[in-house]
Amino acid sequence: MIIISRVAETSKVKKSARPVNALIVVDVQNCFINGNLSLSNGPAGQDGGEVVPIINNLIRTIPFDVIVYTQDWHPWNHISFFENLHFRRHYLAGDQNRTIKMFDKVTYLGPKYKTKQVLWPVHCIQGTEDAALHKDLDVISSSNRVVHIRKGIDPDVDNYSAFVHNNGTKNSELHKKLKERNVKQVFVVGLATDYCVASTAFDAFNLNYRTYVVQDATRDEETKKINQ
Repeated sequence: MIIISRVAETSKVKKSARPVNALIVVDVQNCFINGNLSLSNGPAGQDGGEVVPIINNLIRTIPFDVIVYTQDWHPWNHISFFENLHFRRHYLAGDQNRTIKMFDKVTYLGPKYKTKQVLWPVHCIQGTEDAALHKDLDVISSSNRVVHIRKGIDPDVDNYSAFVHNNGTKNSELHKKLKERNVKQVFVVGLATDYCVASTAFDAFNLNYRTYVVQDATRDEETKKINQ
């Protein structure tokens, strides 16, 4: 996997390579810009909205063969919500009566899967404004060139990656759709670098796509870095 520090370097890669390219725009949603999980309120204090004009510039100036837009798209009873802990406490590993706080990491032993989970505030509920793509993001309407992936739909397992559930139990349609379009090379941008962008990029790399992360078109939740 290759980290591209600036958007300008993306066009150089495009000119020097002939494979089919996809831009994967990860979770540029109201939630992470000015909503329930705004990055500006996170430890890194970064402004997720800053990526919007940068991503728009990529879309407008580089002729990507495929553009993928992903969205967190959770049901109200999703496993990732701290507010739903009381529904699932009897599935906790360890002392089920211990004090657990928002943003703690726990292990659930059921109901369907054993899975490790960060407990986030309620966010990106299906069909809400919080879950919508940001209004200023360029969303291309061409049907064959564009792929929309909604993730985190199963109430019992989370999805950071656009490719696979966090516990590896199920793949999304993204790999299939990219293969149908003969994509060989992907550029990953969006929110947040240290969670959904990183997970998507690592899975793309492991699926044998030549993978680039455009660093100035991403923002962090906790300032963790992706290792090349």
